[in-house]
Amino acid sequence: MIKKIIYIFTVLLFSFQLSSAQSNAQAENILSNLLNTAKKEAIRTNFKLIASDKSNPQGMSSSGTFTLKGTKFVLDMSDMKAWFDGKTQWAYVSQSNEVSITEPSEKELSETNPMAILSGYKTKCIIRFSTKVKSAQNHCIEMIPKVKNKDIVKIDVEVNKITGNLYSIKLTNRNGSVSTLILSNFQKGIRVEDNIFVFNKAKYKGVVINDLR
Repeated sequence: MIKKIIYIFTVLLFSFQLSSAQSNAQAENILSNLLNTAKKEAIRTNFKLIASDKSNPQGMSSSGTFTLKGTKFVLDMSDMKAWFDGKTQWAYVSQSNEVSITEPSEKELSETNPMAILSGYKTKCIIRFSTKVKSAQNHCIEMIPKVKNKDIVKIDVEVNKITGNLYSIKLTNRNGSVSTLILSNFQKGIRVEDNIFVFNKAKYKGVVINDLR
């Protein structure tokens, strides 16, 4: 009888492990498909960013549009705009009429490019379906960094089940701050010229240029 119980327990445990591995592989495949689409097609989407921390649990929000083509992107908000051509980034602040030029690191890019967050952390995380967050419309996936001393504790990602479009990314940091990016009007396969990813000085009269490269 004891041997039979052990046998059943072993079978159940093996079945659970196999199911979990398949589930994790499916979650990783969903992210891979999303990133492959972003590499092949130009994407434009509206976004809302909500940032909160312990001192401000209600958070602050901002919104704008985001255009992506491969590694290149344009981020357009009411008070600032950023361009990245794959190497150089220009960040323009309208209030001061200043633009800063940098060659950003992977970490810095992840602060402005949602796809850079996913691609940069994909190999550094355990990827699995969330057991806490559920949605009828979206796949709910969590990315847990394998190295525990990093700033980011967890990345929650939601991807539409039908279209495969990215719906949201939520970054939870070790210091308690949380950043949530919610996307809407997600458009794939749009036609854009490469020059839109480069700052055009002629369009900003009297602009102050800070070259920090």
